[in-house]
Amino acid sequence: MDVRKCLELLDSLYTKGDLEQAENYIDQWITEALEVRNYPAALTFFNEMEGLLRTTGRAEDAADIGEQALDLISLMGLDRTVHHATTLQNCATANRVAGHLDKALDMYIRAVEIYRYIGHTDSYQMASLYHNMSHIYQEKGQHSTALVFLDNTLDIITKQEDCEAETATTFVCMALSHMAMNDLEKAQSCLDKAMEYYDTDEGRQDGHYGSALSALGEFYWCSNELSKAVETFEKALEFTYNRFGDNQGCEVIKSNIETIKAEMNS
Repeated sequence: MDVRKCLELLDSLYTKGDLEQAENYIDQWITEALEVRNYPAALTFFNEMEGLLRTTGRAEDAADIGEQALDLISLMGLDRTVHHATTLQNCATANRVAGHLDKALDMYIRAVEIYRYIGHTDSYQMASLYHNMSHIYQEKGQHSTALVFLDNTLDIITKQEDCEAETATTFVCMALSHMAMNDLEKAQSCLDKAMEYYDTDEGRQDGHYGSALSALGEFYWCSNELSKAVETFEKALEFTYNRFGDNQGCEVIKSNIETIKAEMNS
């Protein structure tokens, strides 16, 4: 089994939006890898499956896959390694999306401890971890704490090479917290910086483009620019549907559009 070629095929399927076929392949590869005890390959595909299930609105299933991946980590003797930290982070993210916030936060903290143990404190992985932890605090309504973690993310990520996409994603998240705290001036500043990337050809192909458009739509909504808000949310809906199918994110965007249109007609 050539894992590199498998991942290249998955990238091609993701780009085409053929997620059903991608899932079928991953499921097949997991079975094949476990049958021949190729545990490193199986771990790779478990993590791929977790991400796919999560982005297609099946967070509980993704969390279950994450637990299987963690069992495999123990079986392989990879406790307190970068593989352990990455798998913890993936499983934590699935649990966060599924609404198991405290369990997710515990897993993130364990991953932080591992990264510190192996000396990866200024790594891209640590930045990603801080970013994910900020989501927990956002969902708990603790936006000041979320912004601390996002500042930590930005401090690390801007030291990496080719960090434009990750930097833009961080600015979008910062904008959401500033909006939640009714600081529209700071929110606009963050969104302006983020859209410098998302307005490029590369940015418009980024999987996070829909989230950026949704955040921008929310900003227009908060600013009472309702027509711009609807137009921007509709762009976000089109991108999200074409890229990920009719998932939970689409339902949220549809609900926002309906609410704004009702406000416009009242």
